[in-house]
Amino acid sequence: MNLLELALNNLRRRPGRSVLTVAAIALGISAVVALTGIAWGFEASWQQANDDRGTDLIVTRGGSENAMPAAFAGEPWATRLQALPHVRAVAGLLSEMLGVDDGGPPVFVFGWQRGSYLWSHLQLVDGRWPEARNDAGDAPADEVVIGTIAADLLHKGTSDAIEIEGRSLRIVGTFESPAVVENGALVMNLDLMQRLTDKPGKVNVLNLKLDRGAGAADLAAIRREVGATMPGFIAITSGELVRRNAIVRIAKAMSRATTLIASLVAALVVFNSMLMSVHERTREIGLLQALGWARRRVVGLIVAEATLLALAGGIAGIALGIGATIGLEHMDLMRGKIDAVYPAAFYAGVAALCVLIGIGGGLAPALKAARMRPAAALRREC
Repeated sequence: MNLLELALNNLRRRPGRSVLTVAAIALGISAVVALTGIAWGFEASWQQANDDRGTDLIVTRGGSENAMPAAFAGEPWATRLQALPHVRAVAGLLSEMLGVDDGGPPVFVFGWQRGSYLWSHLQLVDGRWPEARNDAGDAPADEVVIGTIAADLLHKGTSDAIEIEGRSLRIVGTFESPAVVENGALVMNLDLMQRLTDKPGKVNVLNLKLDRGAGAADLAAIRREVGATMPGFIAITSGELVRRNAIVRIAKAMSRATTLIASLVAALVVFNSMLMSVHERTREIGLLQALGWARRRVVGLIVAEATLLALAGGIAGIALGIGATIGLEHMDLMRGKIDAVYPAAFYAGVAALCVLIGIGGGLAPALKAARMRPAAALRREC
């Protein structure tokens, strides 16, 4: 019987304690999995939304790290940006998270410049796109289109009325987007959004689409030009904008803190379990040493048991964490806002973390077992 088989047999001999240890580790790992997946998913969802729109650079206020960048007057800067070399199109965007109807869950609402390239990646499932003006031609048409997830969440569809910020709008179409965050949103023309939020002429960001001939050097030149001629503004990629987002940064910080706390608690649980095991098996360990087991082999046995417990807890924690995240994604408050991401490297990282927890929690009890004198251990009554 090799060391691994012996370690497994020893754990089976103490099923109650082994199950409780695995369960405690699983709870900590599940929190790590859920928070990490949500943080990465939130970042990936927003970056995908910007990338699917075909945006190459985003111009916004340099010091803004809010979930929604601070609004500013966009028209004067849009004209200047449009004149830059390799800039094919400039499109303003205004977005907010707003409550809909009476007591309904908040949803993202986007205002996009009519006729801009921002609309081109959406697929109209039903109805039509919003008109530019009302029948009288003197005000923005009170029309909005709704993403498929938002339609299901709000139980709304084409031709239904929806109330946003105390104003009744008509849903004229249902769309589908490659990005989850847009599928869970409402989209309207920019001028209507500006009137709805009382921000006339303002946008959160200006989206720049460059021509196909633009390279890395051209992007860098545009960024320098924006920094030099637009005080207080920067031109960044969608990935940089998302990483600056305060919500993303807070979520990542919470994920790291949870990982640290869960790792320490799990290591303590493993330490306690293995210390009790060593105490109960004093005579057994003494017998093994009397039969010729080297101290490092005794250490290897105890650490192997601790590592197997941690790995089992990690596997159970991954399953539990993914299940919890799926549940969160289907809650009304979260639907259409997050799409958890678990890259293959994440599972390898969790496995490595569990190995470290097992070694860290089992090493001290293992060293204690290895320092036992066979004669004294055999004389001890258990």
